[in-house]
Amino acid sequence: MGYFDDFQLLNVTSVRMYGSSEVAMIRTRCHYIGVMRGEVILNGVVEKRPFVYLTPQGIETLSGWYSPDGCCRDNFYMECTGSRADRLLAAFDASAIPRHYPVSDPEAFTARLKELRKLLHSGDPRSKAQIVLKVEEFAALLSDELFHARNDVPHRYHLDEVIEQISREPGKNWDFARFARQAGVTLRHWNRLFSSCAGMPPYRFVSSCRVRLARELLGEGKLSIKEIAGCCGFESASDFSRFFRKNTAVTPGEFRRNTLH
Repeated sequence: MGYFDDFQLLNVTSVRMYGSSEVAMIRTRCHYIGVMRGEVILNGVVEKRPFVYLTPQGIETLSGWYSPDGCCRDNFYMECTGSRADRLLAAFDASAIPRHYPVSDPEAFTARLKELRKLLHSGDPRSKAQIVLKVEEFAALLSDELFHARNDVPHRYHLDEVIEQISREPGKNWDFARFARQAGVTLRHWNRLFSSCAGMPPYRFVSSCRVRLARELLGEGKLSIKEIAGCCGFESASDFSRFFRKNTAVTPGEFRRNTLH
């Protein structure tokens, strides 16, 4: 394998959509990395800030996005596969669930996507290396955005400490309203601050941490599924099993068998 053969760019697409649209659950066939602009409904709240999103391959997720009636959204994204793409999503905590990160300069990201589209359709055999370099530039831009975000908002509202606490003990019953009161802001504003820092709303972050913990404990093979359910914050094994299957598409028992054999 050549140095640039571990990344495959399948497609680069830009589309403008208006108002609400019907979206269904699908299983993603590749990684999706893009920039969303306009008014988009995220977790019941209208998000007007541009954001970069990363949706991993092989998960159950929504097939699209919503906008309020009468509003539009611009979606510019790439479809890709390969081990280099896997590492890119892992670097931004998007290996198992979609993530989105607000960005201050969407034009810098769309410029790279435009260059990638041109390279993809150039027919030049030398474009493979240039494509990888543009993707790395895209990742570097996102890394820089997150660096500035994490060194501003988290410091002021102690969000870095909250994220570390949740990551360490995801099975606890976390009171987000208490964190908001301690920060002196409304719960809705605190949720937005948390999402900007973590790339997802608080409840989804807790869920992702619980999935991570469950996978670790199931892979070790030391605890029963009922015991693991308790560690992950569930009162019953059946509730845990439904949660785990919804987020991984397999039952805890199937995951354990696949991991240990």
